Amino acid sequence: MSSRKKKAAPALKVPRARSAPSRQRQRLIDACISALHMFGPSRTTVEKVVAIAKMSPGIVRFYFDSKAAMLVASLQFLAAEFEERLLVPVARLKSNPVQALDLMVDLYLDPEIASSRKVSVWYSFWGEASSRQEYYDICGQKDESFAALVRDLIERLIIETRQPQLDPDGIALGLIGVLEMLWQNFAFQSEENIDRPAAKRRCMAYLRSIFPGQFASSPLHAADTGPAGATRLPAWVYDSPRLHAAERETVFQSSWQLAGHELQIARPGDFLTIDTAVERALLVRDTTGAVRAFRNSCSELPHVLLAAAGGHLDGAIACEFHGLKFALDGRRLLGAGAADLIGLDLLLLGGLILIRSLQPLSGTIPDPGAWAAIHLPDGMRPLGAPREVAIAADWKLIVEQWLRQTNPQRESAASGWAARLYRQLVGVSGTLRWKRQFIWPNHWVESRADGLSILQVAPSAPGRCVLRRFDYTVCADERAGRVAAHLAARLSLSSRRATLALAESAQNGIAVLGYESAQGASMPQEIGAFRRQLAEALPALAFEGPRGDS
Repeated sequence: MSSRKKKAAPALKVPRARSAPSRQRQRLIDACISALHMFGPSRTTVEKVVAIAKMSPGIVRFYFDSKAAMLVASLQFLAAEFEERLLVPVARLKSNPVQALDLMVDLYLDPEIASSRKVSVWYSFWGEASSRQEYYDICGQKDESFAALVRDLIERLIIETRQPQLDPDGIALGLIGVLEMLWQNFAFQSEENIDRPAAKRRCMAYLRSIFPGQFASSPLHAADTGPAGATRLPAWVYDSPRLHAAERETVFQSSWQLAGHELQIARPGDFLTIDTAVERALLVRDTTGAVRAFRNSCSELPHVLLAAAGGHLDGAIACEFHGLKFALDGRRLLGAGAADLIGLDLLLLGGLILIRSLQPLSGTIPDPGAWAAIHLPDGMRPLGAPREVAIAADWKLIVEQWLRQTNPQRESAASGWAARLYRQLVGVSGTLRWKRQFIWPNHWVESRADGLSILQVAPSAPGRCVLRRFDYTVCADERAGRVAAHLAARLSLSSRRATLALAESAQNGIAVLGYESAQGASMPQEIGAFRRQLAEALPALAFEGPRGDS
């Protein structure tokens, strides 16, 4: 690009061909654009333009002083069209950056703006811009206006998603680069060979890789799916250090994670601690009776503040190593220069305490997402601390085992002493009925007559995970509730030791022996949907091999 100082170009409007003279002028401009597409600026002549327009040569002089003036008018028309059909409508949606960016990608790749004919003309003029100031001014203004709009939208989205660590300039430059590469590809293809939906998927995959959950999912390419629509995941994704880090940041950081129940911290000063896939969390009831969620980490050095799973605090959270004290609302009380505790996003739902890393904007109400659809019975209370087991398998394999339970009555037909005793205990005759529901990305909820159990699987290392079982009861008698939950666990496939051993065996087959998962027609649709959602959040899953793993 030339380093010459650009002149301020006048505001442009797309010419409207309403009268006969203006229609003739527009006809010449359209013909000129076609000639530029075929011959380029230097080889385009008046004779070629009028031949394409099927008009007499003399009429050109009536509208344009010279060939140069006609070329500039054609470029001005393209710039005005770009402004009116893309910049203006997208700018109107600035207050909704997700919708604005989605529209922008649509319009930028639309055949009305991005036909091979028009794109090639843009690049032709840029090629001549070093020697023609008019071309440089018009092309430069168009690019600068577009870049400024993209950056503004990205910056708004960073603020909206509360991710100040992201660089708006770098992300905007990346998106512009993706669009420019697609335009360059369009310039050398005929319209019938341009796959515009695929081009948009590539752009949206870039945006989803940075802002997962903000953009609607799109179907994966048919070649990536099995007979039942279950997306094939390559073997490397089940044991990849790099993907493990990406999943924690992209999938788990913005998702709600079950941490406990309000009754477990009933009094001011009571606390709970739990490690999720991305956070060491500290839950505490403050002096006003409000439940608080913090990162269980000292502000001086990132070590665990409270190592116990639960207990009671006498008015303050202390770090004996660094001589720090924090109030139960997270404010620093003692320790020069120390920061307050870092808060976590908190949601209370029917007594359940849900947390996530992203903190809410001031005055906003957290969206519970799929958790809102769960029936939480009145009077439900926890049956002690969650039970936890380490599993030598990737968390995704555990989720897929849950999703294979497609028949809601599959476990209800179980017979034997456990089923008979459970029916007798909870007063159920005949078929045992309970509802099972998966909550993206890592929770499995089983609702029964005696209460409910929630399974939570969290990645702990590449190819390793931790499974927790939270049991809640509505039984009046505590002992009866514990017995019913134990019997229900025996009747459920979800957390049996044999089921977990199967996942570990599958992990060994995939990660060590390199076996590919069969894509049979019996693959449940739920697994296909889970894999597609993963692939939308993590475009790297489409690769046939790991990218950058050591």
